[in-house]
Amino acid sequence: MMASSSNSSVYFDAPLTPVAMSATHADAIHPNGSEGWLPAADILAEPASPAPRHAPSVDSSTSSGAKNTLARGASVNRTASVSKRSVFTNADGNPIAGSAFIGGAATTGPNAKAEPDESLHHRAASADALLSEKQLAKIQKIEAKDSKRLSKIIKTEGKVEKQALGVAIRELSELQTVQKAAIKRESQAHTAHARALAAVQKTEAAFHAARTKYETAQAQLQAETETLDSSRNNARDTTEHVQEKSQEVDGLRTMFGVDEREREVKLVELTPKKSNRAWKW
Repeated sequence: MMASSSNSSVYFDAPLTPVAMSATHADAIHPNGSEGWLPAADILAEPASPAPRHAPSVDSSTSSGAKNTLARGASVNRTASVSKRSVFTNADGNPIAGSAFIGGAATTGPNAKAEPDESLHHRAASADALLSEKQLAKIQKIEAKDSKRLSKIIKTEGKVEKQALGVAIRELSELQTVQKAAIKRESQAHTAHARALAAVQKTEAAFHAARTKYETAQAQLQAETETLDSSRNNARDTTEHVQEKSQEVDGLRTMFGVDEREREVKLVELTPKKSNRAWKW
């Protein structure tokens, strides 16, 4: 890494060869200094086009403070944004709330790189053109140390991610055990359900048979009741007819007795009386 320090920077791919600039730009140093440089990638190898410098004011400091606040807020919500960009989704299309590495490694994943800023490339190229070789070597040495520290962090994260993978595999094994028990309970529940269904069907068949028998008996009772009512009505009507006929017979007997008596009287009247003298012819 240090072998290439004479030609390029650890953080930037722009050439470190000083660019010929006018004397008016020699003293134009960035007001923020070189301490605020951020790593970036994919720098375009273009000559620097320095913009006019202005003295820092209260407004600029205020805006920079607001930008820092926004940056801190963005770092707080980074976990949510990474989870939203996760490629792991469930059947409904929603992101899976998995382990810490569900969205990939934090230091080497696609979301670990800063957004490319072309202005930073131009600023780095402008600053490199104004620094001496000694200053550049010092900065590159610091960058090399930072790279070593970052490499150590990346390796450590690899070990942690491996541990997380082991935890996920263990969780999968535990879930498989739970799944096996759940399937066993499902089988038992299915057997109990089949037995209950058979009992219900058997009871239902007996119920229908009993209901049919009951309805038949009820219909028979209804028919017998109607027959009884009809017989009673017939008997009552017949009795009434007998009573009426008895009254008629009684009247006829009385009438016949009177008629017989009157008839005898009439016959007596029609029969000539016998005298003591005999008729002579």
